[in-house]
Amino acid sequence: MIKSDAQRERTIVQIDGFRQALAKVQRETSGKRAHILAGSYQTMIGGLQDQIREYDELKRGELVIPEVERLDDVAPFITRIRIAKGISQTELGRRLGVSKQVISRYEDSDYQTVSMAKLQEILDAIGAKALIMLRA
Repeated sequence: MIKSDAQRERTIVQIDGFRQALAKVQRETSGKRAHILAGSYQTMIGGLQDQIREYDELKRGELVIPEVERLDDVAPFITRIRIAKGISQTELGRRLGVSKQVISRYEDSDYQTVSMAKLQEILDAIGAKALIMLRA
């Protein structure tokens, strides 16, 4: 998942590199090997384009959050909410009194390493609410 404008730009460069490699394979290689390599490059390009598309949708505020049944299923949506609300990693860090690097580490682990109290603090900082229902 792309989590920042800088990552988006790096992804565009990666796509360009894969496109160049694909063109070279199509020009210089033939047979089964060329077909396999071309398929691999096309798969990589498609996956990266999907990530850019998702990031761009989030940047436009387009976000659908499904109902989740487990608390650990909430964490992966925090980055998406942050992006959709137009809050940078730097800004979230400022709101929490930590560095951008700390936010980046949280997001690299999909917030799986933060405590429940910290998770609530992060949700508050991005203006998100969680409705919790316990069943026995």
